[in-house]
Amino acid sequence: MRILAIINNPGLTPNHRQELLTKLRWEGLMVRNARIASDHIELDVLVNDEREVRLVERLGLNLQEVRVIDMERTINYDVHDALFKYVELFNKERFWEAHEVLEGIWRLNRDKGLQGLIILAAAFVKLQENNPRAFTELMMRAKDLIKNSNIPINKKSLLKRIDNALRSQKPFRIESADIEY
Repeated sequence: MRILAIINNPGLTPNHRQELLTKLRWEGLMVRNARIASDHIELDVLVNDEREVRLVERLGLNLQEVRVIDMERTINYDVHDALFKYVELFNKERFWEAHEVLEGIWRLNRDKGLQGLIILAAAFVKLQENNPRAFTELMMRAKDLIKNSNIPINKKSLLKRIDNALRSQKPFRIESADIEY
């Protein structure tokens, strides 16, 4: 089964990602991916039993949360509810999960604005994976899609934050008040 493990970040940066993957795999954990945020680390892991993910504790890492990744996820068809959940996850730097919240709706309606938000979250995933080139490419693509869309978000504010993130290569927060009704 596929597990998402959230671990307290003991001070690692995305530059430590490869070293962390090597150590975890050496311990016998089948890690598909690791994403390093400012206060947590996300591990995408294949296990036979959820308890296997406890191997991270051998490396002194503190496990916060473990959940099964449900590839047959339930889709929330209410765009505003999904946007609020997206913003909540985005602001916690849980970008992979944020993109998953909108993907089901986007697959049904192919809305360019939702696609832009999905790609925006995916860009920050690339930053957590220590891939600044992919981050920049995806941010530019997200910016274009958002700029030319009718998403119910304050686009002027969001586009300004995107420009700042392109310069700083740092995550930003989306204000809940920026979601328009």
